[in-house]
Order: sequence, then C-alpha cells, then structure tokens
Amino acid sequence: MRVENGHGKNKPNIRKFAENDMADGFNSDGLDCESGGQKKTVKVGTRGSMLALAQTELVIKALKERFPQVDFQMVTMSTRGDRDTSRALLEFGGKAVFVEEFEEAILKGDIDVAVHSAKDMPMEIMGGLTISGTLPRACPQDILIYKSGRTFDRSDSFVVGTSSLRRQYQIRDMYPNAVCKNLRGNVGTRIQKLEDGEYDAIILAAAGLERLGIIDGSAECLEVQKDKLTFRYLSTELMLPAACQGIIAIETRTSGEAYDMVRAINDTEAYTQLTCERTVLNRLNAGCHEPIGVYSELYGDHMKLSLMKADAASSDKEKDEEIQIHRKTVEGNTADWEHLVENLIK
Repeated sequence: MRVENGHGKNKPNIRKFAENDMADGFNSDGLDCESGGQKKTVKVGTRGSMLALAQTELVIKALKERFPQVDFQMVTMSTRGDRDTSRALLEFGGKAVFVEEFEEAILKGDIDVAVHSAKDMPMEIMGGLTISGTLPRACPQDILIYKSGRTFDRSDSFVVGTSSLRRQYQIRDMYPNAVCKNLRGNVGTRIQKLEDGEYDAIILAAAGLERLGIIDGSAECLEVQKDKLTFRYLSTELMLPAACQGIIAIETRTSGEAYDMVRAINDTEAYTQLTCERTVLNRLNAGCHEPIGVYSELYGDHMKLSLMKADAASSDKEKDEEIQIHRKTVEGNTADWEHLVENLIK
C-alpha cells in the first residue's frame, strides 16, 4: 500500500493469511471430487468489465494456489448497473445495482462465489450471504487525471468528471471554481472521454488503474506521466477515500465449502479495515449517496481512523455556495477498533 507524507514508512508488514484450519475436516488435501474422479468445480461470478475480470483473476489465482485440486471457473454476468450507463446511480438504485444479481445467483446455486469492489457494495446484503474474505488492499487513494502540460490553480475554473458526491465535494474544496459533471462507464471509457475533451480532468481510484496496468503502482510516487496524460495521486488528507476503496470483497453463503476456501485465503489486515470502515457507515446510517469518506490505517497494533463528511448530500449546489467539509481522526489500539468507531462518529 502506498504511504504518504511519511506515514507508515517503517510500517511493519502485518498482513497474515487466515489459519488453514477448515471446518468439518475440509482441507486442501482432501476435497470431494465429482463423479468420475474429476476436479470439484467452484463457480466464481464477476462483472464483465476489464477491471472486474482482472480482480476476479487475482482471487482465482489465490484460490488455485491454496486449492490446486479444485477447478475454479469464472462466470461473467451483467448487472443493472452495467446495462444502464446513461444515468447516475442515484437515479435508479445506487450500489445495489452492481451486486443484487450476484447475490441471487449465489442463493440459487448458479455460482458459489462473487467478487466485488468492496467500495461498491451496499450496506445491506441478502440474508444467508456474507463477505467471507478479502485480498490484500491495494492503494486506497484517488487520482486526478488530465492531459499532460495542463496545470490547475486553486482559482481556475475547469470541468471535472466524477459521479461521486464524496469526490465532488472534496475536489470543490481544493478547487472552488471546479465544475463537476457526471461520469459513468468502465475505466477505458472514462479515460477516452477525457482524451476526447468532454472533461478537463477526471477522478478515478488508483487501485483500478494499477490493477489494470494502466499505471505502475510499484514505485512510490506522487505523479505519473503516460500516454500524454498526467496521473496525480491525491493525498488522503485532501481526498479521503471511500470506505473500503482498494479492497476486493469476496462474497459467499455464510457457511459451506466455498466459504471455507475463501476464509483460507483471507487477508486479515484488509478484512479488519473492511469491517471497521463498513461499521462506520452503518453507525452513521449512511447509504451509497452521502458524501462520506472513511479510511483506516494500520501500523502494527495501532490504528488511525479518519472520517470526512460534507454538509449536504446534493450534487447541484450553487457554484458560489461555500462547501463545508468536516474531518475527524481518532487513533488507538487496533483491537479496540469498535471503541474508535464510536469516538469517530460522536
């Protein structure tokens, strides 16, 4: 994970995978096979975008390394959110439009596992299902993308493409004269719209850009120049991420072999962050439309938990109206994260 402003430069690597103890004697050395001695098949559901496929491949790779005897099959599905790209999510169902069809498919037995970007998951998931594991968290930051050679001063007026209220309010806090316009579509489509001049800049998550190989996230950097575009990492102090940004969530039934397999590859640090950040949203009774950012940082046994809230939940405020951004940070022992959550939301 990228570190910023000196935070975490000596951060110990505390990522540990879950213990391999499997329920009811289920383990990687003794999977039941289908008739005829063929490998057991586990169906992994995913959306069809390049980013969704890349993230699902990471999950399947981790599962195959742990369970080489199992045949993990990718099942591509289309969601309501994928089919309707002309409207803002606010208009037809919010984050659930990317998830509900997968949950129905798990409950019907059409798939065993679903892979999601954790930040796109609604707070309420269907009964009988759970987020059973995560992979290690990628860079949580947002990136401002614009054509190379362009510069932005605080007083400049320019058009920024983003559908996120959280991003809209924070970019307006950085650039009061910025005009935010709705931006939908997959990563490639959004970048193409920037190149075509529909926007002066767009904001995307660093994790997706790095997982797609559009930019190299291996080096510590603040800015990347590539293909006549500038990719500028925005510090979390200025642009607090969405809850769970950069985390891949793996959803299954609440028990069973698929659940056990996912638990075996679970990254405990990322899972702790996911649980903590989703709890903040739940305690705030926040849906998918509020301009709220939540970010937890783990340094060994120490947790730093940050919250950003804007003063309204509308994207059409008058341009000259002042935006009130409220930020709060609490710190303490990771084991006491629930107490930190309560202090944060006071």
